[in-house]
Amino acid sequence: MGHNSPMDDFDLIIFDCDGTLTDSEYVNNKAVLDVAHEEGLTHYDLDYAYKHWLGTTLGGIVLAIQMETGKILPENFAMRCVKRGMELADGFLNPVANALELVEASSKKFKICVASNGEQSSVVRSLEKTGFLSFFKPEWVFTKSLVRNPKPAPDLFLFAAAQMGAEADRCVVIEDSTTGVTAGVAAGMKTWGFTGSSHDPQKAALNLESAGAHAIFPSLIHIKDRLGL
Repeated sequence: MGHNSPMDDFDLIIFDCDGTLTDSEYVNNKAVLDVAHEEGLTHYDLDYAYKHWLGTTLGGIVLAIQMETGKILPENFAMRCVKRGMELADGFLNPVANALELVEASSKKFKICVASNGEQSSVVRSLEKTGFLSFFKPEWVFTKSLVRNPKPAPDLFLFAAAQMGAEADRCVVIEDSTTGVTAGVAAGMKTWGFTGSSHDPQKAALNLESAGAHAIFPSLIHIKDRLGL
């Protein structure tokens, strides 16, 4: 669990976006479900999405659906999901509790950036709608399109650190998914798991610990305290 030992010496904090900064897991999953249902795949529901799709790229979800169902999805399936997600975001997207406070405080003491498996347009739109672009310059937002291998590979975190001028062992990653935690650990970075946006925090904590998270935090306020902010 999170603890109050002296602050580690970090140069860069790398934030995941969906489920860590923006409360967008519902929006993202609902968008895919809506489009999947349009294709007749009505057996998929939110419980399944939260269990199997958390932290996965949209392309990975599309591939998984095709492998599970044997159905070849239309070429515009992913584009329709992105469009539907943008429509849903207008009514449902909010910052995760205490996320703006954490980012603002962090920006005064550390370098900060975002590294997300999401689509570039969706991530930037989410950050803009929830007020985070006041703290993150556009060039501090890194998405899967910038690297060959997305999370759970370490590529995205290593690329972000290099672009931000930080060594891997002086970075801390804040993630809510096992995919992201696996990537952070593989990158050689201090990796903290966040369970505050999970629909099942206890199970999420166990999963994040199993993925190698160095500490688990139920609230972003606890992370703020841990960083000495």
